[in-house]
Amino acid sequence: MSYRRILVSRWSRRDRFAIAMVALTVAFLTGSTLLVLTASAQPIGLADPLNSPGTVSGTAADETPDDELVLPIATATRADGTDVTVVGVPASAAQSWNVPPPPDDGFVRGKGGADAVRLDGEAGSVDGPVDGRDGRTLLPPEWYVTGPETVAELGTTDALVLTEDEAHAPATGVPLRSILGFFIAGQSQLLTVMGAVVSGGAVLVAVTVYSVTRMGVRDRLATIRTVRATGATPRDVLGTFALRAAVLTAVGIALGYALGVILPNAALSAAVFLGLPTALDLGVTTQALYVLAPTYIGLLLIGAAAGAVAAWSVVRDPPARLSTTTEGPRPSGLALLDWQTLVPTTATLSVFMSVLFVVSAIALTAAPVATADGSTISEPGAAHPVNSQVPAEYADALQADGIDASAEIVGFAVVDGQPFLTRGADYEAFSTVTDAELEQGRPHEAPDEAVIGASLARTLDVEVGETLLLGGSVENGVARVTIVGTYTAPGAHEDQLLLSLPAARHLAGLNTNDVNVIRTAEPLEENEAAPSVTVLDVSAPKRAVANDAVDVAVTLRNHDAAERDHTVIATFGDERTQKRVTLDGGEQRTVQLSLPSGEPGTKTLRVNEGADRPIAIVHPETPRLRGVPDEAPPGSEPLVDVRTATGEPLANTTVTVGEATVETRSDGSVRLPVGSQGTREVRVETAHGSTTETIEVTADAERALVASVTVSPASPTSLTTPMARTVVYNPWGEPLETTVRIRGPETTTEQQLNLAPGERIVLEAALTRQPPGTYDVQVDMDGSVSAETSYEVSGDERAAAALASSGYTDGGSDLGQAIEAAVGNLTLLLGALGGLAALMTVGGLSASMARAVHARRRTIGIHRAVGASPRSILGLVLRDALVIGILGTAGAFVLSLLVLQLLDALGLLTVYGIRIPTLPTPAVAIGALVIGIGLTLCSAAIAVGSLLRGPPAALLTGETRAPARGETREG
Repeated sequence: MSYRRILVSRWSRRDRFAIAMVALTVAFLTGSTLLVLTASAQPIGLADPLNSPGTVSGTAADETPDDELVLPIATATRADGTDVTVVGVPASAAQSWNVPPPPDDGFVRGKGGADAVRLDGEAGSVDGPVDGRDGRTLLPPEWYVTGPETVAELGTTDALVLTEDEAHAPATGVPLRSILGFFIAGQSQLLTVMGAVVSGGAVLVAVTVYSVTRMGVRDRLATIRTVRATGATPRDVLGTFALRAAVLTAVGIALGYALGVILPNAALSAAVFLGLPTALDLGVTTQALYVLAPTYIGLLLIGAAAGAVAAWSVVRDPPARLSTTTEGPRPSGLALLDWQTLVPTTATLSVFMSVLFVVSAIALTAAPVATADGSTISEPGAAHPVNSQVPAEYADALQADGIDASAEIVGFAVVDGQPFLTRGADYEAFSTVTDAELEQGRPHEAPDEAVIGASLARTLDVEVGETLLLGGSVENGVARVTIVGTYTAPGAHEDQLLLSLPAARHLAGLNTNDVNVIRTAEPLEENEAAPSVTVLDVSAPKRAVANDAVDVAVTLRNHDAAERDHTVIATFGDERTQKRVTLDGGEQRTVQLSLPSGEPGTKTLRVNEGADRPIAIVHPETPRLRGVPDEAPPGSEPLVDVRTATGEPLANTTVTVGEATVETRSDGSVRLPVGSQGTREVRVETAHGSTTETIEVTADAERALVASVTVSPASPTSLTTPMARTVVYNPWGEPLETTVRIRGPETTTEQQLNLAPGERIVLEAALTRQPPGTYDVQVDMDGSVSAETSYEVSGDERAAAALASSGYTDGGSDLGQAIEAAVGNLTLLLGALGGLAALMTVGGLSASMARAVHARRRTIGIHRAVGASPRSILGLVLRDALVIGILGTAGAFVLSLLVLQLLDALGLLTVYGIRIPTLPTPAVAIGALVIGIGLTLCSAAIAVGSLLRGPPAALLTGETRAPARGETREG
């Protein structure tokens, strides 16, 4: 058998030990690659159907390309001083882009129309009508849409360029739908960070193979001396040991590959058994092979090179100078080990600490986002927070109950290839649940303003005053926002762009008043006695007719995610009724009840032990006046109605107008002779009651329609939608035409009316839900207020208790739910990476310690021969390992910090737009130092264990194995 075959194929126990150490390192590289790739590929698979149809980019006004859809933009100012964005849409614009077509004249806007608007631009001014548009389009509803010629009149400042592009993560511009590009770009960042850190595993392979090969060289000095003396060249010897190291490394890679696949799956199986949520499905994919195959080849070459370097010392000198017995001088300050062990120990621990610092930094940075001290309210069953839709008014109800709450919309964005998170929220509410503090500028106020986290501002290199172009999140969209402030906040909250709720709704495609989640600063206290179904509103008349029915409308909401039964109980005086209803999860429904009114008087209505409501019961024949104008010209005779409380006309009834009297017709109508200027009292009195109205007779009065408005319910909560009911009546003897505008909080309804003499019409307009407070409703006709009323919105203190016990509330945060939906349990993922890194480090340290112990085996044998026990030898080795471990851990700590600083300087410590801190927390730093020393001691114990099991004579003679046939006995 040739010496080459002997040196390559004959393996000792230490060689098998080396294979195990290499396998642990390769298992870490394989397992971490599979975990990272699977975790990052999971959300990409979820988002793949939402690929963007193209990109949008900004360009100067004079640099617009001819082969793309170009939308020129002008910034103009309205008469009220508000700056607005005006965009020009060519008439030939492709409808596939979902851009609103330009009007023939004036402007189109999605926030409601107006008679006309004057816009002042840089180059000139334009007057024109404004039409409203319905439905969602690519452009924000606040923008004024017109033709390119009108934009040119105002003065074109820049332009948007729409490009058809199937690229998932464009290097320039922004995707019109960002979710897929966000995850692809984020995956690339994650792979870059982890690749830069775990590449240190190559160092451990080199250390392991070098250490074991050095031990093999010492064991085979006699064989090497013989083959050198019989003609083998130094190149032959180096090539043989390089081949030997390559074979050991190859076997270690094969075993490590198997362990790298098995161990993470075992961890996932254990997590599932323990009930930890996880969505990971580990498997070796084609993408994983593309990453692992070059890694394995590189490790194989590194192992071969380490074997050749380890054998270099036996080919430099002539064969006669190769000694098999010289052990070297006793190390200064150490009992058994060599100071040379400090270098591989420091290198190995620096790799481990780099991995530990990055993994812990990701966990701690995401902690304020992925977990929460408070609660998160989201739609039950939503697969991801961006799929959740809940009423924003829940936040108002909680705030009215003294609970800090923030209604928020989660979004994804990609700008120039950089992914980051957006969040639509009111800044003040956001700051109460995140401890954010304004660092510069001011909070955002207008829809096109934003506040950016200080960390994200550094990542994107933007400052206050700059404008960002954004694409839609999960829907196609475009928006431009101006940065008006920066803020600081704990963890990853500082790596987000805070948008206004209107802008975030547009980019997310949400309906008005809907948000993704509502976060609270403190947990909602569950109350077993609190029902999941609450009464949001009770609508009943203030007056009812005696011996008739009182109709009551009760609005219920099921705050739970599951179907619930609820019994509505109403009492009115001595009368009682109840109705049982079944509500689906999250359903809101209005239930109609009816109770007998009884005799005239005042009675109290109560529903489900709620607040008492007095209702006046009047006689059916009580008179009422309808349609009396506030003002009338002298000599006019407005037509009014006199009716009973039940709505029946009062015929042949005397009506007093000042000093005059008139009698009603058979239909209850009567013309009132108002006479000359002055105040006239109109009075109707019957045996069952009376009613009085006044008319101001003046020469300035015009014949105008008469309007009245009421809000139902009269006292809504922040979770109910009130309705404004307007009655418009023409009391004059000629037809009248006018525009009626019903103005409520954040809403205006407009309608053209043409009423014949005596005609009456009822208009109903839904008002928006509002937080607790007092609000006005006005009816404008011909530019003046014709009727007005006010109503008060109250909080619902029952909502908090109901939500706390419902399926809407989660103990974590919105992004905690997102991480769980996308990659599973974050703690499990990072824990698996940390565990693999610890195993790798033990392998590398054990190899270097084994080399050091092996070099002192004769000294250990002497100690054993003169009576030293294995325990005392172990104590000497552990004492030396403690010294080396302390120094090596300190050096590794400094080296790992320098590595992180270098990665940060290269811009590599950013994942999904979140910057990873370069300095560990005190707890992590102390833990790293303790773990580093502990791993060193553990590795030293493993390394010396094999020597202590054998007889002392074997250590003295160097006979650690039986020689192979044809091989000289060592020692």
